Amino acid sequence: KDTTNLEIDYPMGDHPLPWDEFHPNLYSLHITISNMNGEDTRKIDFGMRKFAAQGQQLTINGRPIFLRGTLECAIFPKTGYPPTDTSSWMRIFRICRSYGLNHMRFHSWCPPEAAFEAADRSGFYLSIECSAWATVGDHKPIDQFLYEESNRIVNNFGNHPSFCMMPYGNEPGGDHLKEWLTAFVKYWKAKDGRRL
Repeated sequence: KDTTNLEIDYPMGDHPLPWDEFHPNLYSLHITISNMNGEDTRKIDFGMRKFAAQGQQLTINGRPIFLRGTLECAIFPKTGYPPTDTSSWMRIFRICRSYGLNHMRFHSWCPPEAAFEAADRSGFYLSIECSAWATVGDHKPIDQFLYEESNRIVNNFGNHPSFCMMPYGNEPGGDHLKEWLTAFVKYWKAKDGRRL
């Protein structure tokens, strides 16, 4: 199969509207690629934001932020699975907002796209974890799985401005966990610095 990579810098002007919890500004990019076999059209929604650590302070677009969050452990007893529609997640984030929250940690799992879409619209900061609660750094299959899974997560959901943090998973163990986690963080800082 022939593949061509095309990279284009699209100027956003001098003052693009930033995304944050108070102003969840979103953009839509419509792309059409044509060739002799037809057209392929995509719409990509994204937001312009910089989520960073400055010393011991987290910032959004250069301003200090205080995360007030909750934990989501994929517990949906009525259905046995998380909702996959945006309106259900909008409801969840509305309830969280009513308690003064602005952040949700997805404990050892990645939610469906609908959660990202709702968080983008709601101005909710998300921390997404790979599905792991494991011993790492011992050259077992889990080590490679976590790199592959984190790449799948970022490839599918990386443009969502709500996707601000991505830890490896939960409570790692192992004799070599410090070295492995350090390498994991360095890998992602070099590959894609859009999140912590």
